[in-house]
Amino acid sequence: MAFWRGVVVKLWATIIGMVTIVLILLTLLLGQFLEGYYSRQQSDNLLNLAERLAYIFQTYPDKNLAVDTAGHLLEAYQTSLIVHNLHSEKAEFSHFAADPELPQLTTAELLNPEELSHVHRGGTISVHRSLGKAGSSSLFFGSNVSGDILVVAVPYHDQQGQITGSVILYQSLKNLVETTNGAKWYILYAAGIAIIMTTVFAFFLSTRITRPVLQMKKAADQISHGNFQVRVPIRTTDEIGELAKTFNRMAEDLETTIKDLSKEKEQLSSILNSMTDGVFTVDERGKILITNPPVRKMLYHLRHGETEANGEAIGLPEPLIPLYQNVLREGKEQSGDVSANGRTWSVVITPLYRELSEKNQGVRGAVAVLRDVTEERKLDKLRNDFVANISHELRTPIAMLQGYSEAIIDNVVQTEEEQKALVRIIHDESLRMGKLVNELLDLARMESGQLKLQLQKVNIVELCEHVLNKFERMAEESNLLLELVKETPIPAIQADEDRLEQVFTNLVDNALRHTPDGGKVTLRMQALDHEVLIEVEDTGVGIPTEDLPFVFERFYKTDKARTRGKAGTGLGLAIVKNIVEAHGGMITAKSQVGKGTTFSIVLPFEPPQN
Repeated sequence: MAFWRGVVVKLWATIIGMVTIVLILLTLLLGQFLEGYYSRQQSDNLLNLAERLAYIFQTYPDKNLAVDTAGHLLEAYQTSLIVHNLHSEKAEFSHFAADPELPQLTTAELLNPEELSHVHRGGTISVHRSLGKAGSSSLFFGSNVSGDILVVAVPYHDQQGQITGSVILYQSLKNLVETTNGAKWYILYAAGIAIIMTTVFAFFLSTRITRPVLQMKKAADQISHGNFQVRVPIRTTDEIGELAKTFNRMAEDLETTIKDLSKEKEQLSSILNSMTDGVFTVDERGKILITNPPVRKMLYHLRHGETEANGEAIGLPEPLIPLYQNVLREGKEQSGDVSANGRTWSVVITPLYRELSEKNQGVRGAVAVLRDVTEERKLDKLRNDFVANISHELRTPIAMLQGYSEAIIDNVVQTEEEQKALVRIIHDESLRMGKLVNELLDLARMESGQLKLQLQKVNIVELCEHVLNKFERMAEESNLLLELVKETPIPAIQADEDRLEQVFTNLVDNALRHTPDGGKVTLRMQALDHEVLIEVEDTGVGIPTEDLPFVFERFYKTDKARTRGKAGTGLGLAIVKNIVEAHGGMITAKSQVGKGTTFSIVLPFEPPQN
């Protein structure tokens, strides 16, 4: 069925239909023309014969000779003759052809009185007369010639030129009909042959014309299914060939465009997948369409761990809805911070606009970028706390230095002992300020990789005993117990003794300051295969779980309410971590609020060469 609805059949049927209509019209017109032509020719010939006979009867003095001559002519033309006298109702002379289909008729049967009177006045008559036979019903073959006989009449004159009668001839139209029918058959045969040849030629022509179109249709179908390498062969230089060339060029451009788009899509996908920031697109109804891997976890946390029925968080999380509504309302980029489940994200939502050609213009959705700034915000808080602590630590000694120095200058003190006491306070505070500055400088050098270790054999047990001895008086004042535990023999290690003393001093000092009266601080040591494990354990207030990952940050400082005496600057543990790592070791912390904290240090016997 598809074949009969194709372009080939339609073009072929159109050509055949047009040619057939033209040939039918041409055949009908040509048949009518031949009938008229032969009919007029027979009529003219019969009129000429009648005039010759009238001339013979007029000019021949011997009537018998005229009759014999007329008889010979009539036999040659298969024509019947009636010579009618003007003054007599009977025929003056008659001669009938020896044709059985041509009856013997009278003047009254051939011409009516008006026609006969017209002849006697000098006119001529040429008419067809029917003998009453049933003719064919065919339009093309049959009764197109009206009547069965042709009747002509001309006047004839006497010697003086007066009309004395008429010469009437009639002849069968059988030969005329057979001749015209034969001609029509030849025309019909020629038309049939022409139609057959036209059919073959039209089918060949339509196939040749439409073959490239069908090939382009197949190629377009393959292109629609993703095969962009298909091409149409170019066999002509006409419009069809130009169309095929244009199609191939379009296919090449489309292939190039698709490849470029695929590359851009792959690049964009790679960029999105490699980003640490979360990116997703959302439509105007708040449905998330496209996401990259990092944003899925972020959306999960933003939705407080809830997911859709299909297991994916496809709806816009509640914390982001106000920002997105502002984007839809104002059509401008919106940004802000959102928090959920103890984490903070920086959000930037940029609107996506509809095409100018679209009916309903405006915002059709948005692209959102999420960045987890939890660590940054905590670091900012630690930094702000550090600045506040440093300011406080500096403001107090500076105020004391200024006040006591003014007292000395203004001779407020009365005795030398009082003056020495003030000087001693000024000296202590200056040492405290110097220590703070040195710690800052040390930390800066460590973080920049400029720390240089003075490696030597260090007896770690003696070093720890020395550190504990420094804090015995402080422990006694606070009713605390200091204990050194050696679980295995500890060999000497390669290390910077001064730096390790700084590490243990800092850890023991922190433990004492965070342990309430009656508590205990234990320094435990154990030799491993190639390392030594040192633990500083206290029974103090402990560190909250949420703060534990940040204890080694350089700006970290615990709650002052939990600290015995003066709080530190928040640099001690950061310095400890840098020193331990410089020795190729590792430090970790575990704590439980209300029960105590344990810092574990693992140091290799031989630090790495670098």
